[in-house]
Amino acid sequence: MSIYLDYNATTPLRDEVKKEMLDIMGPPLNASSVHSFGRQAKTHLENARTSISNFVNANSDQIIFTSGGTEANSMIMQIFKRPLISSIEHDAVIASSKNPNFIDVDSNGLVKIDDLEVKIKKFNPDIISVMWANNETGVIQPIKDIVKIAKKYKVYIHCDAVQALGKIDIDFKASGLNSLAISSHKIGGPVGVGALIVDDPYNLNPIILGGGQERGHRSGTENLIGIVGFGSAARKIFLDNSEINNIMSLQKKFEKLIKSKLPNIKIFGENVPRLPNTTCVYMPHMNADAQVIAMDLKGFSVSAGSACSSGKVKSSHVLEAMGAKWASNKSIRISSGWQNTKNDLEKLAQFYVELYKRTENKEKEIINA
Repeated sequence: MSIYLDYNATTPLRDEVKKEMLDIMGPPLNASSVHSFGRQAKTHLENARTSISNFVNANSDQIIFTSGGTEANSMIMQIFKRPLISSIEHDAVIASSKNPNFIDVDSNGLVKIDDLEVKIKKFNPDIISVMWANNETGVIQPIKDIVKIAKKYKVYIHCDAVQALGKIDIDFKASGLNSLAISSHKIGGPVGVGALIVDDPYNLNPIILGGGQERGHRSGTENLIGIVGFGSAARKIFLDNSEINNIMSLQKKFEKLIKSKLPNIKIFGENVPRLPNTTCVYMPHMNADAQVIAMDLKGFSVSAGSACSSGKVKSSHVLEAMGAKWASNKSIRISSGWQNTKNDLEKLAQFYVELYKRTENKEKEIINA
């Protein structure tokens, strides 16, 4: 049986989420209809919106449901003409930005605050976008400091919080952000649903026109079953997120085990704030795709970089931006979650060390041949 350790790509559907979704499957529920079925659908829709607004401390009318984090990011980024974004953003932000300029990061993957200010003065951006936490390394950005600089120069500030949601506290009101993108399937909800949170949604120009759903901000009949699942997952974590402590303990245990056997192992972002479930680790003697395949054959599901690129395994632009081009195609990401056990991470650590030493010895044999 495979051990799933790719929670940053997507998560299992939580049992309570699945139950709530199944409970509303079947009836003809369109929240735009005025009859009793429509009113029932509207109630489900707004209850989910309330659950998510409570989860991230936003007003309900600031929540706009989308098809996922990619659409949520695109809705904002496509509006602006002079974007300034971090060099480690997800492809969803990079691809939807019009001729972006980039903020440098240091070797730990943290945005350089001084470079942010220099680039603002140089390029006069109309939007700044910095992700809350990186999907590959798990490194958490100093969002408060970044927002402070953006406010100083009166620049709109957006944040992709897709990977951070559910793993660290997200407080939209306290953050000072103008907008925030989140996604359901990263927290145990279904795929195909996310949300854009906007401080003043009434100034947002919609990019999908039609029936005027989502208060005119995003037309199209809402994915009610998915939205209910999203709300259920958000409510579960909001009421009890004690599982994150266990996840953190497991990840620390894994890193301690591999470092005890491989003291020179490189873990990216090791000495800065990082998501509690994420390890990006470098194996110098084997390409990332080969590592992923070897792990899969042994029963471990891990990944190389982002999983939102149609199955492509490519060099990591994140590690390249961190000055680690040498590791950009030889590093894998291990991201644990609530279904993992101590035994899972111990088995993975044992096999990782075996694979590392095996490839190291193979390289020595080739060199000495």
